[in-house]
Amino acid sequence: MVKSIFALFLSGMNKRGITYYLNDHGTLCPTAYKQQQGLKYNAPNAQGNPMWSTITIDTILKNRVYVGDMVQGRQRVKSYKIHIQEKVPEEEWFIVENTHEAIIDRETFAKVQSLLKRDTRTAPKAKQLYLFSGFLKCADCGRAMSRIASKGIYVYYQCGTYKSLSEKACTMHSIKSDRLEAGVLFAIQQQVHLVLTYSEFVARINSAPLKKSKSKRLEDTIAAKEKELAKIMRYKQALYQDWKDGEITRNDYRHMSEDYEQQIEALTRIMQTLTAEQEQLENGVDAESPCLTAFLKYRNIDKLTREILGELIDHIKIYEGGGISVKFKYTDEFCRIAEYIKLNSPMVEGAAG
Repeated sequence: MVKSIFALFLSGMNKRGITYYLNDHGTLCPTAYKQQQGLKYNAPNAQGNPMWSTITIDTILKNRVYVGDMVQGRQRVKSYKIHIQEKVPEEEWFIVENTHEAIIDRETFAKVQSLLKRDTRTAPKAKQLYLFSGFLKCADCGRAMSRIASKGIYVYYQCGTYKSLSEKACTMHSIKSDRLEAGVLFAIQQQVHLVLTYSEFVARINSAPLKKSKSKRLEDTIAAKEKELAKIMRYKQALYQDWKDGEITRNDYRHMSEDYEQQIEALTRIMQTLTAEQEQLENGVDAESPCLTAFLKYRNIDKLTREILGELIDHIKIYEGGGISVKFKYTDEFCRIAEYIKLNSPMVEGAAG
């Protein structure tokens, strides 16, 4: 049943819709199931025939127990005199991962948590979440976009500030739903194409025979610089003793000491650069990196779903005139991959030649 609830939510059904669905299909809620099985249960507000509620659905969707984690310390006693309990912030919970077999895989659980954090308010009787609920922002004021159905003819979005607060505070930023959907789909398709290119480059770099030889050259160069640095440090230390023994003047000591110090600083900078390059080369980028695999799953995408939006997109901005910009997830990781390809592309070209 837990798997079904997660699947229904990812399909776009809201918590109210899931509640109605389960009750309409006669599915026993946890309290009713425990009653039927003669098990102990704690439901002080349960009366008559217990049924599913949105609170129960919300609790299940957020419960880390289903991914195999033990969670303790969600509540604490506020006063031992009157036994009042209070909720504890999630960051203060005691969590131990992988203590038992999971019902929900972590990837699915993460998708659901991401969607739960979005503003997904719907009409009072609505059971289905709209495709873009919680994803759209006005590019100018930052407020969420409002969905408007025009007499059943077409659906469009406009700035929430303009619609609900003041037409003077912002402009309409109107865009039709079908145009928005086509634009976002195209943006994802383009990003998938880019990721595919990145993935091919990364695979070629990681398999290039020059990678090992370059790593060895860097290692040898760093070792040589370390020896050179150690030698200069010894010279600088000996210089002080030469001055004390009267073999050089104070003025000579000062000038020579400054020269050694400049050499030490220059070598230190070079070693830092070489070490960073070595770490970049050794750590590299895994061709199975989560940010790559997340997009490559949708290389044949031809339709949008809330699950896809939740996995790939952070938010979508709507501009006055109907323009859009899509902020994808994994932005920092993509920048790192692009830098990795840029640094190592000569290696691939050399291998190809």
